[in-house]
Formats: sequence, C-alpha cells, structure tokens
Amino acid sequence: MSILCPFPTSPAAPPPMEDDDLLSEILLRLPPQPSSLPRASAACKRWRCLVSDPAFIRRFRRHHRRNPPPLLGFFSQDAGGITFNPTMEPPNRVSPGRFTVLPEASVHSKLLGCRHGLVLMFHQKLKLVLVWDPVTGDQHSLAVPHPLAFGTDKIPRGAVLRAAGDAHHFRVVLASCDRHQQHTRAFACIYSSETGVWSDLISTLVPSEEYMTLSSMPAVLIGDSLYWTITGNWRAVLEFDLNRLSLTVIHLPVDKFAYCKPWNITVMPAEGGGPGLLLVSDLTAQLWNRNTDCDGVASWVLTRTIELDELLSLNSEERRFLMIIGFAEYNNAIFLQTDISLFMVQLESLQFKKFPVPFIGRIYHPFESIYAAGI
Repeated sequence: MSILCPFPTSPAAPPPMEDDDLLSEILLRLPPQPSSLPRASAACKRWRCLVSDPAFIRRFRRHHRRNPPPLLGFFSQDAGGITFNPTMEPPNRVSPGRFTVLPEASVHSKLLGCRHGLVLMFHQKLKLVLVWDPVTGDQHSLAVPHPLAFGTDKIPRGAVLRAAGDAHHFRVVLASCDRHQQHTRAFACIYSSETGVWSDLISTLVPSEEYMTLSSMPAVLIGDSLYWTITGNWRAVLEFDLNRLSLTVIHLPVDKFAYCKPWNITVMPAEGGGPGLLLVSDLTAQLWNRNTDCDGVASWVLTRTIELDELLSLNSEERRFLMIIGFAEYNNAIFLQTDISLFMVQLESLQFKKFPVPFIGRIYHPFESIYAAGI
C-alpha cells in the first residue's frame, strides 16, 4: 500500500552560488574599488558575464553612491592641457591615459570642477561649458549665458552635480563677479539637463569700494549649497542655495581672515554640518566653524589646529612655501603644495601621502568616482 503525499513537491532550490539573482546581490556588495569587479570577473566565465553586464554596472555604481566614492586621482592643468593624475596604489591605480580629454577641449578649456563622476570645463574660445563623464566618455556642451561669459572675471567659476540617485541628469551652476559703476555684483545661474534650460540670472551686491572676484579654487558642496571664497581687499564667502536659487555674501572677520592669501584659505564642511573654513598660516592648518547663537548672530570659532610641519616632516625647502590647491569633498582630504612636493592629507585620520610635483601654482581637481577598471 502506497502513501500519497498530501502536498505537491517543488523542485529543490539551487545552491546559493548557482542562483544568478542571489549571486548578483552578493557581487553588488563588493567594495567600490577599481579592482573589485575585475577580480570577480577573473573567477569564472559565469561571474564575468554577470559583472560585465551594463545593467549590473549601473546598479553597482548606484548602490555605492550612498557611500563616499574612492578618490581615483585628480585632474590638473598647465600650458600643455588637462591631464589625469592617479593617486591610488596597484591594483586600484587607474592609468593616467584612461581618462584623456579630447585635444581640442584640453587646449582651449579651463577646468572648473569635478563632482559625482563628472568633469566641468569652460571652452574659452567657443564660450561653452563642457560636461564630461570620463568613465563612460559621454560629453555635453552648453552655451554660457552672456553676462557670465563676458563679465569682468572673463572666466566664470562653475560646479557640476547630479541629483541623489539620478545617474542620467545633471545640473551646472556658473558664477561670476562683475564690476560696474564702482559696484561689484556676483551673478549665478543654474542649468538642468532634465529641462534643458538655464534659470534666470541671479545676482547680489558684493559691498566693497574695490573690485572683488571669486577664487579660482573649485566650489565646495555642503548640504544643498555651493560655496566659493571671494578675494580682493577683504575676504568673504559666496553661497549659492540650490533649493532657493539665491546668492548670499557671508562676511569673514577682518581680524581673523583679512590678511590671509587667496591660496591659503578654502571653504570646507564644518564639524556638525554647515560651512567651515580651512586656513593655512605659518605651517599650521586651522579649522574654523561658523556658529549661530540663539539670537541668530553668527561668529567664526577656531575648533582645531594641525601642525603641518610636524605631521608632514617638512624639510627646509618645503617650509618656505605652502599652499592649498585642492579639496576632496567626500574623502575630506586636502591637497597641499610646497616648492618641491605635493601632499594629500586626510583631515580626520591625518594620514597623508606625498607625491613629486613637477609644476608650481596649479589648481588640482580631485576626481572621486566609482570605476571598474577593465570591465
């Protein structure tokens, strides 16, 4: 006599590593280093098919956008054009030739900034801004609104960014100062690739009897605002609020910041959020927070000092000259240049790396992005 099973049986589930959907979820959680996916692809043909699928690569980049992306290197510019300089060690080191700007753009363009895996350039000859994705090779050119391309500053300052979780659309912000009839005004406008149009021009008065200009240091994104330092006969910070589409001039106390050089100060996120400042003076880095009391009165407070001479073990030649030439937002690292060396310092851990530097006086644009080498 046979006993019948009261319930239909289902086929046995495949072992976890033979389930493509489950395996994809596991591989998706590999560290976002350039060597992670190439190493996984070398395991077997099946793994290579999974990690080389463009849909998987898009998911991989999207999944890791919630975490700070690796600092792959930085773009710099000299008379010969724009070049990529890797900062990571093998096997994660990206070849300098992997991210190559087209010759026409490299020679005639001015680097404005990098963010969210995009590079922003201003083509001085054609009065265009170029948005370039070095990983995919995609490039977009945008005509620059007249006041920003032909103002007193000649070359506008700019920033590029993506919306959170949006890998397709981007925004470009351009800003500039213009002197007219004894007054300096700051101007800005924003472009959205989703709408394909520039916003109306936004402006604010920069109260000064002398001409003021925006620093050539790239804009810093803190929260929903972009910040530039204003240089001239005194120091200030220009804030562009991305939500309100407004410009605000934040004055810096004369007794603390008036006499610092433009290359010795930059905006950076403060401890606890909001805008802060990094000032390098006499081989000491000072971190300042902007605090607001219960009456709404803002003040700048020194929160931390770093003795760079001791940290970096500077020799006599390196002590003569020290300047800030770049800031990596997501990795919270600054680039410092001496007469003969370049240092990258992580401000939380104080770990640093030293590079030889062949040229003096260049602005470095850190490139932080998810990149799978060779996939």
